[in-house]
Amino acid sequence: MAVDALAEKLFLLVTEGNLASSRLTDRDRSRLQSLFETEVLAVERSGAGKKVVVKNLKALDAFVQRFYPSGLLGRSETLLPKSRAVAELRDSKKAREIGPLIVLLRGFGKCQLRAGEEVLEIAQWTELAGVAAVCLDGREWEYSGDLAVVENLEVFCNFEKLKAGAQLAIYAQGRLSGRILNWLASPAMMQARIVHCGDYDPVGLDEYLRIKMACPERTKLHLPSNLENLLSRYGKRELLKSSAAVLSRLRKTDDQEVRRVVKLMDQYGVGLEQEALLLG
Repeated sequence: MAVDALAEKLFLLVTEGNLASSRLTDRDRSRLQSLFETEVLAVERSGAGKKVVVKNLKALDAFVQRFYPSGLLGRSETLLPKSRAVAELRDSKKAREIGPLIVLLRGFGKCQLRAGEEVLEIAQWTELAGVAAVCLDGREWEYSGDLAVVENLEVFCNFEKLKAGAQLAIYAQGRLSGRILNWLASPAMMQARIVHCGDYDPVGLDEYLRIKMACPERTKLHLPSNLENLLSRYGKRELLKSSAAVLSRLRKTDDQEVRRVVKLMDQYGVGLEQEALLLG
């Protein structure tokens, strides 16, 4: 099997010496532009259509070796997705499959995750090491209780200072991964009540609505009692300017918690970064 769609077409050029011109997409032509400019490849008429023909096979082989270090058909042995992408395309970010997902957690009280008879003492791990982690590899980890989705790392590492009422905190790393969101929405997590702890800006509120849509009836927004004071004192205008379109959409929402925050943002003309909550 060819490494990618272009590799399949290059394989035909190498082995057969020509290819119907119509098979090349605009993106293909852009990637092969240097070969056409140096006349390694050329377009010729073929009946009622056109074909791409190889004029310099040695130069074409050099091009293939440069961009496909393991050859056009790739590696036959089993490799992890990102390792295969490095081997075949010199770029781990071009992996066609997604590898295992690591989720960072912090737990408090008697916080546990369960999978059948197996128990992970998240609170104990957090007390000993400051943080815990699990790999979402198909195992259905269950949690019953209040959990927080925390947008930013500094707040996640100091989550207990927020007094948000959750015994489990999940680090979202900005917008929550779709795979983590699917886990939260899965039957295994139906007993978990979710509180979103993010920036009080259009993007943060939009993310809260995204989570609430996936987990309706059990998702709420963390709204500290001193939010208005923090917003007026530490708010940042640029947070609204950079997301004007999102803010316009949020003004039309029926969610009362979002409407409350949007009203404050409109009143003071600023958004608030989550880290302000650690200021007291």
